[in-house]
Amino acid sequence: MTKTFIIKTLGCKVNQYESEAIANGLQQYGFEWRNINASFAIINTCTVTQKAGMQSRQLIRQTIRKHPDALIIVTGCHAQINSDDIQAIDGVHWIIGHAYKHELPFRINQYLTKKQKPDHPQKFISNILAHRSYNHMPLTHLQKRSRPAIKIQDGCNAFCSYCIVPYARGPARSLPLPDVVNMVVALKKNGYQEIILSGIHLGLYGHDFTPPIHLSHLLKALIHIPECPRIRLSSIEPLEITEELIQILQQNKHMCHHLHIPLQSGDNTLLKQMNRHYTRNFFQELVCQIYEQIPDVAIGIDVLVGFPTENDPAFENTLSLLKSLPAAYFHVFPFSMRTGTRIASQASPIDSKTIQARAKAVRELGIQKKKAFMQSCMGQKQWVLIESSLRDHSQGLTGNYIPVEIAGHYEKNQLVPVRLKHVLDCNKVTGEIINVETHGCAP
Repeated sequence: MTKTFIIKTLGCKVNQYESEAIANGLQQYGFEWRNINASFAIINTCTVTQKAGMQSRQLIRQTIRKHPDALIIVTGCHAQINSDDIQAIDGVHWIIGHAYKHELPFRINQYLTKKQKPDHPQKFISNILAHRSYNHMPLTHLQKRSRPAIKIQDGCNAFCSYCIVPYARGPARSLPLPDVVNMVVALKKNGYQEIILSGIHLGLYGHDFTPPIHLSHLLKALIHIPECPRIRLSSIEPLEITEELIQILQQNKHMCHHLHIPLQSGDNTLLKQMNRHYTRNFFQELVCQIYEQIPDVAIGIDVLVGFPTENDPAFENTLSLLKSLPAAYFHVFPFSMRTGTRIASQASPIDSKTIQARAKAVRELGIQKKKAFMQSCMGQKQWVLIESSLRDHSQGLTGNYIPVEIAGHYEKNQLVPVRLKHVLDCNKVTGEIINVETHGCAP
């Protein structure tokens, strides 16, 4: 066997981070990424929906076919929750749970001394609900992406009635603040101009410390790093967006004016049944408060449609709330029944045609909201992070999450000052380079 590997990843930013960290660890042992004939093939799976679990199993089988001589290693949430299903797939060698994922580079390097692959799948799975320690997986560079999403928090204590994630990831636990700072500093030194702070339940960052701290404490530490990169938050729960956090976003030039806030439902009865501890009025007031204090903020909203008890009036409550909000975009998730969750044993599912129709209605509203948000930003001066570039034009992203195309070739990972000009469609706008000294556009 050679020191070559490939990693296939499904799922969230946390999974993407962990795959990148595994790749970093293997490269430190002298391994090289290889797309063809790799000796070690790692599949990092997702299980958030039934479809994600199915896609994970499909990806495992595809990888086995494409890398017939590789040691096949399956990890991630589907491996943690459904290891028996994966064990039944012919050609899988290792099944690695979350408690052991950080050890993968070491285990793979040690395996090179072995003479042959195991005859049957070997499982390394523990009771993740009893896991209390944070297993740090440092990241210093990316394989392809321009914007590192670093995991600073793992696990969730919410146990929403429809969600399998707490059973897959375990309780909330946080990366110590000095380790977060060190990772951001290292990534900045390696040329990255934007860092995305991510977690399974990001707003619980620091709650497990003694004494506990809030996410805002970490942000204050990061923005005082010399030459701090641009900082973006991934999804954060509405009850964890404090006035202090809003002020940090508003007042500091290093913070992206972008928040992604899960709503799930705009009906109070459904929110209770989902085990979501806020009301539609609270959510509406929060979003309007943020928008009032940060007028150019991009607010993305998660919406779950087709919850088993969602009748027509409940869905209309959700739709009416969404219409009233100054949102930039929606992420729409059709309900997926997950065995082991509370709702799985309490209600009958809604028919798929109704779910599809409701999802379509929310998505169409989301397109309208996105176009309106982009149009409201035309004429603004923004710093754009270049993510790709051709000979005659470049594409990048503003701090408030607008994809921008500009004329000319600019290097990847460069921040350039731009005035937003025209909305091309709901996925892109055009911009023109401006003189930063003349226009005073702060990074």
